[in-house]
Amino acid sequence: MYSAVIIKPKRNVFAVLDVGTTKIICLIVKINSNFSYKIIGTGYKSAEGISGGSITDAKHASYSISSTIGLAEQVSEETIDQIYVNVAGCGVSSFNVYNEIIAANHEISDRDIKRVVFQTFEKYIEENVIIHNIPLKYHLDDMTDIKEVGGLYGKRLSADVNVVTASRPALTNIENCITNNSGISMAGCIASAYSAGLACLSEDEKELGTAIVDIGGGCTAIGIFKRGKLIYTSSIPIGGIHITRDIAYGLCTSIEHAERIKILYGSTVVTSIDENEYITLQNSENDEPTRVPKSELIDIIRPRVEEIFELVREQFQEQKDPINKVVLTGGTSQLTSMKEIASYIFNKQVRIGCPESLSGLDGEYDKNPVFSAAIGSIKLIVDTFYKNNSGMLGQDGKMSKLYNWVKSKVTV
Repeated sequence: MYSAVIIKPKRNVFAVLDVGTTKIICLIVKINSNFSYKIIGTGYKSAEGISGGSITDAKHASYSISSTIGLAEQVSEETIDQIYVNVAGCGVSSFNVYNEIIAANHEISDRDIKRVVFQTFEKYIEENVIIHNIPLKYHLDDMTDIKEVGGLYGKRLSADVNVVTASRPALTNIENCITNNSGISMAGCIASAYSAGLACLSEDEKELGTAIVDIGGGCTAIGIFKRGKLIYTSSIPIGGIHITRDIAYGLCTSIEHAERIKILYGSTVVTSIDENEYITLQNSENDEPTRVPKSELIDIIRPRVEEIFELVREQFQEQKDPINKVVLTGGTSQLTSMKEIASYIFNKQVRIGCPESLSGLDGEYDKNPVFSAAIGSIKLIVDTFYKNNSGMLGQDGKMSKLYNWVKSKVTV
């Protein structure tokens, strides 16, 4: 299990896997010579053996993951050997560290910047795995809050770094489900809130202080961006599946039928029309269909949605930096009136965020909030290794020694 090292793709075709409680998505991507990219294979299946983003049944989870990857490979007519994994839940959280080096009173080089950023590994000895190590701002001698320090002259270089960690056992279980008997290696882990923010937030939103709230099946991932960087992330263990279970219990129907009702009729605000609209329930094949007011369904859904947003609000209130806007994404964000109830609870401007349209992702998948995290991961990989060509997270050229040093500091 590599820590904070996302390996550069070996070739111009790679895959991204989004492992959720209720669904698994695999996207296979082809990078063109001009650094544009296209989705050439899509796999989308219901998940089994996964709860809150963590593996609970290795046999069923392995089958769900391998069959989803296999479907994407079949569509793309490619066999993949590397995959990048989105993680939600899995104990994902973040904290800030302050790193400092002496730069010998010369022009600050890329190597100096990498030294101060990777100093995190000398300090972090906890059991969890670092999956992101994000420099927020730099300080050089008496100058503070520098966004780009390369090329400046100075001696004492320091950095404020946001460190994102996840549970080592949870990531190891996911890795084992992917790699066992498949010939596929896990090339890195990406926090879902980070990737969803990259997919859904505008440059201005990332700069000025915006929260992304990715409401998935088993958990809700929270990320806060400011000055263009992810400054905070965490998750809460409640998501869309809990709403579905509430409906199944409240209306005495199956989980499968409750999910269908939620998708077709789900809302969080009762209108005058809802009082007179009825939903037909088929509790079992042998029972007579029954009819219930749509308002009764909404009365079941709303308390759980309010609970999710109130828990998110508690995390917002703990932040010292102001949050100016909230963007909702993920499958559950598509419930009717989610924006309105979120705006009321957060007392902030709220919008529903969708990923950009991508070549090769058509029909119901195009601009679908369910795909936000997966598409954001593609953007992160392409921007890091192809467009920016920074090598900060890679293992090529002069960075190979630093890459191996980072690996040596990480215990499996």
